[in-house]
Amino acid sequence: MKSRLIAISVCCFLLTCENEPLGSSTDMNNNPGTSENFVPRSGYWVYDVNSISEFDSEMNFTATDSVYIDEEFEDYFSLSVNDDGLANGSMNMILTNGNLYDSPRKLVYDGSITLPENLANLGLDNFILNNITLVDLNAENEAFMYFQDETITNTFDIQDIELPIDLSYEIFTSKTNYHDSININGDEYLNVFEGKFVFSLSVTGTFTLFGFPQTVSILEPQNIITTSYYYVESIGLVRAESEQGFELSSELSSILSLLGVEIELPTSFSIQNVEQLAEFELN
Repeated sequence: MKSRLIAISVCCFLLTCENEPLGSSTDMNNNPGTSENFVPRSGYWVYDVNSISEFDSEMNFTATDSVYIDEEFEDYFSLSVNDDGLANGSMNMILTNGNLYDSPRKLVYDGSITLPENLANLGLDNFILNNITLVDLNAENEAFMYFQDETITNTFDIQDIELPIDLSYEIFTSKTNYHDSININGDEYLNVFEGKFVFSLSVTGTFTLFGFPQTVSILEPQNIITTSYYYVESIGLVRAESEQGFELSSELSSILSLLGVEIELPTSFSIQNVEQLAEFELN
């Protein structure tokens, strides 16, 4: 069941996990250091993971992720977790499902993300991600570091009714801030890059109603995944706060009721997931 998280896991919603708030800091756009310093290529990192969902009791758990360097090449490297197992944390699931490329001022990711299992019936499962910038030391606060959008035509089966649908999505990362000093869960960190990853989605479908086609919203534009993450110079990822979920439109429920069709998907779903660095060792 935990594989439904991402990470990436996914984050659209306000984080409601019961964690200590982050402390204040000083904003800096003139970011020192290099991206290589933010992801050391040696050692291991252990994270405490806390997952909360009001919609699925199996998603309420605490766990640990042990992350380590898997393979290393001249211009990129990969991470593994829990003895080549699955990650419990959303961000760790993303990071261990691809490759990381570090250059003097950027950290870039190639890999894939897995959306909530409940959306698989809409034809959404894994999304391949290429050249997504996670850290850009030249970016201004609130600036996009990466942006991708696309509209996909698909079909959605509802009780033997094959419904044509259009899915429009946006994927982006942005720089939230650069902190010269910040308190995270009682620990003071220096030179912290704060970024955000967002996956937003809208879905419309075409029904035939009384002999006439009618376009109906299935998912209003909404963030399916939102993750805020913190990289510390010479340490790596120290915290990620993620939320993933969706809410079907009331317009869909109304039209299905009119047609006498009962939808099998849950009308809403949400998971909050927090990963906090507990210990690390650099070789």
